[in-house]
Amino acid sequence: MSDFGKLNDYIVGAAVKRLTAVECDPERSNGHEINAGKMKFFLGADARQDIPTHFIRLTDDPEDTTTLESTCSWWFRDRTNQGKGKEYRLYYKNNPAIDFAEIGDPLIVAMKHDQTLIFITSPKGSQSELELYEIFGDEFTESLKALDFSDNEETMSSTKRFILEELGFEIKSDFEKNYLEEIIKKFGSLTFPNTKAFSDFARDVGGSLKDFSSADEAIIKWWDTEEAMFRQLEGALIKERLSQGLNSVEEFLQFSQSIIQRRSSRAGHALENHLSNIFDASKISYSWGAITENKKRPDFLFPSITHYSNTVFPSEKLNMLGVKTTCKDRWRQVLTEANKITHKHLFTLQPKISPNQTEEMIASNLRLVIPKSIHSTYTEKQREWLLDFDSFLNIVKKNQA
Repeated sequence: MSDFGKLNDYIVGAAVKRLTAVECDPERSNGHEINAGKMKFFLGADARQDIPTHFIRLTDDPEDTTTLESTCSWWFRDRTNQGKGKEYRLYYKNNPAIDFAEIGDPLIVAMKHDQTLIFITSPKGSQSELELYEIFGDEFTESLKALDFSDNEETMSSTKRFILEELGFEIKSDFEKNYLEEIIKKFGSLTFPNTKAFSDFARDVGGSLKDFSSADEAIIKWWDTEEAMFRQLEGALIKERLSQGLNSVEEFLQFSQSIIQRRSSRAGHALENHLSNIFDASKISYSWGAITENKKRPDFLFPSITHYSNTVFPSEKLNMLGVKTTCKDRWRQVLTEANKITHKHLFTLQPKISPNQTEEMIASNLRLVIPKSIHSTYTEKQREWLLDFDSFLNIVKKNQA
């Protein structure tokens, strides 16, 4: 089992469907309810009020993703005397998941182990919908379908972990292996070291490049190891801070925001640190974060900024690699970062990018570089176009030969 457990460590059960007019059309949806008898296996047979619920409208633009903490109620109408048994309904209040939804959009209602619900919609045909398929399957119809996760033994891959975090699941920090003693021994105390030192330590623990069959395998192992180490350290520091008490709502919000910002900042830097290590081990020449036109900073330039600035150096011998842990609409930023390079590359851990977006990338002369283990989340046609990391390294080596 992976350090991050299995899907059934996070989800008890779920129900999925496509929204109909009576569920999301304001002119026809006044009851704020779902006919939800198939949710009974995880919500139980007894009526319940005020079930804590995380509502989320998941979109392809993170800035447009909207969330709300509220409640649902679980009721039934007993029609046994009419020969129809009990009819169950899930009632909800106004929320962004429904307010911004349209007919045909996917709906997921999932229960966590703490008995709270997560209520999700996303635009039909969007990349976000494809990501939801990775967890909940792709058989969404107008009829409600129940999903029992109790026997789901799928391990928590990087792909699934990424999607669950987008949905508001808190990824576990109580791993099978305890790294805290090793962290204290290495850095002297429970504190966040700088990102490069932490990435270096993750590779010391996870294994050197020669221990793996490919660079693709190494990057995923290092990423997972650093993520596990980081979550344990973060969990210990959060526990310590909470034990000291927070004196106001504002202080709590500031503390929460600092956690989110640190996670986001660390993730991007960590990935670049690991890629840089592989370039060094592969004897590949590069510049990291050098300035090009209009003060743009491509993540990696090959063979160097000196060669890039040399007007007589052949442009076809130049390569660039943007790095984004996730991309969605943010991939377009890479297009403006090195004007002399016509065919650009972008490394990402993003699963299931929609065919529409990859077609736009192809038209923009941008090619994705993605670890081989994530390729299976893409369509067969997309996989013919994707590069794994080892293939990208070979392209760069050939240009530097």
